[in-house]
Amino acid sequence: MRSVLLIILFFFMGTALWAAEGWEMETQMAPGGKLDLKTKSWWSLVDELKVGEHFVSTSSFPDGGAMIVRRDARTRSRSPQDMLVWIIDDDGDMPPGSSQGDRDSDCYVVDYGCDGTVDRILDYIDVDRDQIPDEMDIRYFVDGELRRAWFGVDLDGDGEMWHTIDYEYTGDFFLSDPYGNNEIYMNKYNPQTDSWIPISECPFTFYDDDRDGLSESVVRFSAAPLDFSSEADPDYANSQKRYEGTFDSSMNRMGVVNIRYSLDMDEMSDGRNPLHYEMGFNMVGRLPYDFERMERTQDLRRAPKSTVCIPFEEARRIAEQYPADHTGFSWHEFEDPAIRIGGPRRPEYDRRWEGVFWTWERRIMHNTGGPVQLWNMRREYMPSFSDRRQLYYSPIDRRLHLKGAAEGWIRARLAGLEQALGEIRMFDVNQDGYFDRWEYYWKDDSRPYRIASGLSASHRDFEDDWDAMKKFYNEQVLPQSIQLNQQVIRALEELDDDSTPIPDFLREALEGDISPDERRYVLDWIREYRWRNFISKERNESQRRINAAPKQDPRSESALRIQSEQTWDYAMQLSLLEEAYARGDYELVLEHLEKIHNRE
Repeated sequence: MRSVLLIILFFFMGTALWAAEGWEMETQMAPGGKLDLKTKSWWSLVDELKVGEHFVSTSSFPDGGAMIVRRDARTRSRSPQDMLVWIIDDDGDMPPGSSQGDRDSDCYVVDYGCDGTVDRILDYIDVDRDQIPDEMDIRYFVDGELRRAWFGVDLDGDGEMWHTIDYEYTGDFFLSDPYGNNEIYMNKYNPQTDSWIPISECPFTFYDDDRDGLSESVVRFSAAPLDFSSEADPDYANSQKRYEGTFDSSMNRMGVVNIRYSLDMDEMSDGRNPLHYEMGFNMVGRLPYDFERMERTQDLRRAPKSTVCIPFEEARRIAEQYPADHTGFSWHEFEDPAIRIGGPRRPEYDRRWEGVFWTWERRIMHNTGGPVQLWNMRREYMPSFSDRRQLYYSPIDRRLHLKGAAEGWIRARLAGLEQALGEIRMFDVNQDGYFDRWEYYWKDDSRPYRIASGLSASHRDFEDDWDAMKKFYNEQVLPQSIQLNQQVIRALEELDDDSTPIPDFLREALEGDISPDERRYVLDWIREYRWRNFISKERNESQRRINAAPKQDPRSESALRIQSEQTWDYAMQLSLLEEAYARGDYELVLEHLEKIHNRE
């Protein structure tokens, strides 16, 4: 009788069924990606199950093993509360009398509401049979039809991929595995061809560059139809409506429309400071999703067995050569104390597992994603085409910048919104690929309180030599910048005895548990706070003396002539001081401040 049944199934489902094993035949989908539990031989027993109860069944297919059917209460705040969980022992290692499966090669088919309609399939794949999962599938059904899936690949051997509750991704990848070498990606199911296509985040790749078990660089590709509308769907690749919606013809031509590439530049990523990314590129373009070795066939995966995703070892190279129509560059200067978007290890520390995001203001770049930190995040925008990611160092602000950026900005606050410090805007006026104008705004002032422009600075190009950049930035730039900041602040305080104390939030930020890069940022703003007060006061006093009319003819007394020259000399000294300060030449600033100190 079983042979006759198999012959009938053969004619209805095709020759591929003959090659399938029992574990796969149990979850064979009907056309359109449908899987109806009410057709299963054990379905009549489901109504008798109470929450927490289960029964054991045996597959009727050749080589089919033990199966468990459970009725459980959902732990997430959704309705209805109960769920039916059908556990299939794919590798035949389920102990007799077991009430639960394992995480190496078992499959969990989940029915929220116990109505016979499949909602999720969570499948663990142990490729090398070492009892540690190497891959994970989380398949999402909508109205009983397969729509999309998350795929996870464990590349560092720890068996960690997706953190799940109720057999679905929790939405918090901090609790999953963005640490070390790892890869996740999404595919959408094409019911017309019974196949997978790339969509949304495809892939997200994490790289452990120094082999310490943590990630130092991360790449995210956004896949969307090449003809998608950036006006109607500005964040298409991150839209649940799109990746869980019905399949449409535009999805037959998918492309890489956005790439986000982030790096740990200060090399502080460790067990205490995981995901310590400082800088990130955000690139938009329309590159067809067509790459060598992007089709991945896994025989231990339920059909469709072949997924589509750029190879892990190629993702970073493609990111560095991606043909971008526009490029955004972000540098995480400091956290924003008014928001909490950090991970569970340091929730007050705004470091994201995804890397460094672009923004949804001023210069809009589609498929940027979120959440976005607006304050203390330096933004630089390149409006022209580029297929290289190149940085340079500017001695003006002692920072690394995106070569080719035409403009940039950073808004600063180190406490609540009401305690904003100000904003710095940057421009490439002569369009040579380097910033040559900086405007400094204090709080809500409409005009800058100082401008540095027309500077013939000796910029240093690094192209894309990340190792040389890191060495120079961490071993030379940061230590020197911190030391000079401290010296300039101290010199300004000595010259301004009655200066207003720096605000508590600035002092507290400096005393916090921060990196050298963040320390430099706080010191920059303390220096600006001191400088703005000092130069304003001194300029006013200098001008008062210049405008003061002498009461006697200077020819009558030598002291009056000396006083006039000294007044003018000091005005010139202040101009030279301001010019050195604008160029970021703080060694010369200290010399001028020393002369002013000795004069007084």
